[in-house]
Order: sequence, then structure tokens, then C-alpha cells
Amino acid sequence: MANDTKVTARMDPELKNEAEALLDDMGLNFSVWITLATKALVNQKKIPFEIKASPFFSQANTAELKKRFADYKKGKGISSHGLLEDK
Repeated sequence: MANDTKVTARMDPELKNEAEALLDDMGLNFSVWITLATKALVNQKKIPFEIKASPFFSQANTAELKKRFADYKKGKGISSHGLLEDK
């Protein structure tokens, strides 16, 4: 393809090696994968896979944070953060 554009990206070397091994198993390479993903992005007008928030914002963690905040507002919170000695 004479009119190809070069795309450069930085990533963790271990991640790259793992991805290359998987793509190789599928008979693909990074260039083909990037082209497939980009075509899906353009055709679907969205990222072609689900993106989730980090596990910190899971329903269980959010519920625990709400509970702790409610306890804090009721005066049940810990008075010291434990980083400094109380004087």
C-alpha cells in the first residue's frame, strides 16, 4: 500500500510481547490489529470494545465507601488517620 501512514505508540514491553504472541497465534500482527480496530472504530462510531472504570469504583467498593462516609457523619469514624502520632 503506497499511501500508508506510519503510526507509533509506546507501551510496556511485556504487554507488547504478550499481545504479539496472541496475535501471532491468530495469524495477525500489530499492524493488521490496529487497522481492524481502527476500521471498527470508524464504522461503529464508538470504541469497539467495553471500557470499564478501575476496580476501585466497583459496586462493592462504592457501597463500602458510602457506608464508611455515613458512619463518619454519625461520629463513628476514626479520629486519627494513623499516619502521625497523637500529641
